[in-house]
Order: sequence, then structure tokens, then C-alpha cells
Amino acid sequence: MHNSTRKQVTISFRLGSLIGWAMIAVLTLIPVFLWWRIQTGNLWGTPGQTMENIGLISGIVGTVLYSLSLVLMTRMRILEWLFDGLNHVYITHHIVGSFSLIFTLLHPLGLALMRSESSVRDAALFLLPGGLTPWSALFDTSHVLHGVVLDKWAIFMGILALWLMVGLLLVTIFIKLPYRIWLISHKFLGLVFLMIALHIFFIQSDTSDDTLLKWYLLGAVVVGCIAFIYRTLMGQILIRKYHFVVDRVSDLGSGVVRFYLTPNGRAFNYMSGQFVFIRFLHTAGVGREWHPFSISSSSQVDSDLQLSIKSLGDYTSRLLQVQPGTIAEVEGAYGKFNYANYDNRDQVWIAGGIGITPFISMIKDLPSVGYRVYLFYSVKTRSEIIDWELLASEVALRRDVLCVVPFIGDEQGSLLDLDYIERVSGTIVGRDVYLCGPPSMMRALKVQLQDRGVPRTSIHSEEFSM
Repeated sequence: MHNSTRKQVTISFRLGSLIGWAMIAVLTLIPVFLWWRIQTGNLWGTPGQTMENIGLISGIVGTVLYSLSLVLMTRMRILEWLFDGLNHVYITHHIVGSFSLIFTLLHPLGLALMRSESSVRDAALFLLPGGLTPWSALFDTSHVLHGVVLDKWAIFMGILALWLMVGLLLVTIFIKLPYRIWLISHKFLGLVFLMIALHIFFIQSDTSDDTLLKWYLLGAVVVGCIAFIYRTLMGQILIRKYHFVVDRVSDLGSGVVRFYLTPNGRAFNYMSGQFVFIRFLHTAGVGREWHPFSISSSSQVDSDLQLSIKSLGDYTSRLLQVQPGTIAEVEGAYGKFNYANYDNRDQVWIAGGIGITPFISMIKDLPSVGYRVYLFYSVKTRSEIIDWELLASEVALRRDVLCVVPFIGDEQGSLLDLDYIERVSGTIVGRDVYLCGPPSMMRALKVQLQDRGVPRTSIHSEEFSM
């Protein structure tokens, strides 16, 4: 047993994640520098000046982060390299979107607080639309009020975009919506960004006074809009899809269904441990939205694509209605959750429940020499185990490199932890660890691993969740 009060902290980073986050930081700080270079005098001389400048900087940063969050939604291959897998891309998207919301809220708040120095009423009215008339002045450049009305409309676009963005991000980040509703809500993000573009282009402020800053921010908005159009509006046309036919459907018990899909058309390439987005067409009662599922087949061994899916919600519970002959569209494959992607061949794999799926795929590819792998398969009850015969046969073929250890929570009277893993497999230090299972299990084991001194670069997890 290890002393649980003694913690070893090892700081480490994956190159891909460092590059990705560094790019986000640089792209966000460039417009701040462009804003700073045109400022004169003491920027923080009075509380009002401080609040105003905080508001202006927050608006700049929030706009760029919003654009980057839309880019992170595209699932482009380069993003997987930059952030070490698509699951981490979506985690980054979530973080960037959250900070975008925070900075966007600080933008009007800072400007309103600046106005509160002279009048609380003016500060309150700042967040409400006004001065939008006369309508004729909006498009008539010769009208004496053209500049004033245009500026008021630009402010109105910003206010409207602000409240729409706040509503959308609060809903998508902090409220657990049904997946279909979540997808629909994301389609309005492009409309919000269009309003932000109008706000930046027409507002009378630092962004209009400095050409370089103005066009940088507009460029960010254009990139975000292109990313949104590419992923959301034109994705069905521009993004490669593969067609499969459901050959058979097998009920594995404990609410797990396995689909065997035969390619219908061009070849589909994937690595073991990856996942795909899939939707089933022309099946009554089953939605046509895309859902991510891990692959449980091997491209080297199996002629078909196999997906093992556990009933965990409304959509997955309806998948038993899918019949052989159904056409399915597949996008992918994605992810870097593969034993061969990292150099260390001394590995511990930890699966929880349906998290066994990518490991089943990897075991089929695992060489019979050159590796040492312990797979811990944790379930609550013995009936939840799937593919035990398959696992046993694969172990028989790889006795020198693979050991599978079932962990039945109800029989052990406890949860799987690192002490148990080390009693069975030896010290965890110096080995690579692969995790896939319920989020609570993975969080607990990651804390234990890092407390034990295992660097983050040696911990690999598949925690894909929309």
C-alpha cells in the first residue's frame, strides 16, 4: 500500500496540446497588442477609464475566442494533431467557449460601469436599444443623423448578439440538453456571429479608428463564419461520408447491442481504438442526427465495421429498432486512442463498463510479441461483462504480452483503484496508462495516477462526450 498523504507531482505536456493552446493564446493576444499600440496617456488613470478599457479589451478577446470555438467545432484533421485527439479538441472547444462567454459579458459590463460614474441611468440604458430612428438616416449617407443612427444600430446589433450568445452558451454549457436539442441550439451560433460582425464593422470605437485592428477582428469573424458554414450548413456536402449497410444486429445482453456494418462503396480506413460519427437512415423512430461511438472491430482482422452500443439514453435505447438492410452514414474515423501511437510498450489498460469497446478493437491488433499489457475490465455486476469468450481467446493467442483482469465491483465490495491495479500488475510508474469508462471513474483514477507521479503524457483517455 502507498502512503496516500504523500503526493508526487510530475509536470508534463504533450507537444500537440502545447502547440494548440499556444496558437489560441497568440491569436487572442495579437488584437490586444494592436489595441494597446494606439492608446495614449494613462490607460488606468481613473476608475471610469479602467472599466472602459477592461470592457474594450474583453470585447476584443471574447470575439476572437468565439471565432476559435467555432473553428474547434469543425473536426478538421489538423485539430486532432494540435490537441492530441478529437475528444481533447471538444474539451478545448468547451473551455474556449466558456471563456468567450465570460469576456463577452465583461465587454458591456465594463462600458456600462464606466458610464455609471456620471449617471446610473445612462449605464442602465446603455444595455437597452435606443436611437434607432429615423429609419431614413440609416441608409442615407447625406442625412445629418446618418452617423448617429448607424452607430446606434451597430450598438443594437452588439446588444442583441450579446443576449443571444449568453442564452445559447448558458444553455449549451451549463444545462444538459437532449442531444437533438443541443444540435439545434448550435445552429444559431452563426447568426450571433453575423451580428457581431455588423457590430464591429459599423461601431464608432477603437476598432473603427485603427484599420489593422478592425480588419483583424473582421478576419476573425469571417473565419468563424466560414467554420460554422463548413460544419453546420454545408457539412453534408463538403465533409466526406461513407455509406454502410447493416448486415446484422446482435444483442450482447445488459443493454448492449452490436452492429455489424458492411461497406457500401469506397473503402473506409481506421485504426483500432478510434471512433466514428454515425447516423442510421430511413428507420422509423430513430433520429437522423449524428452520434459518436467507439469501434470494436479491427481493420486488420474483421471485414466489417463493428460498433458496440449500450443503451444509456433516449437515442441508444431506440437502436434495437434498426433492422438488417438499414443504410448508415459514417464520418471519421477519429481519435488517437491506440496502443501504437505512443512509444512505451509497457502499458496498463483500464476499461469501465462499455468502455471496453475500444480495447476489444485494440486487442485484436495487438502483436503477440514486443508488448506487456494488463487490461483491467471493471463492471458492477458479472452480468455486465461482454465478449468474455473473445477476450479469453485473444489472451490465449497472446499469453506473453496480454493479461486480462476482470474486476466485479459488487463482489469486490469496492471500486477499482490504483492500489488494486499495482498489486496485480506491479508498479504503475514508468508505464503508459489507457483509460476508457464512466467519467467519474476516469477522473478518480487520473487523480490517483498523478498523485503517484505518473506524468500526464503517459495517461491516455477516451472521454468523448458531446
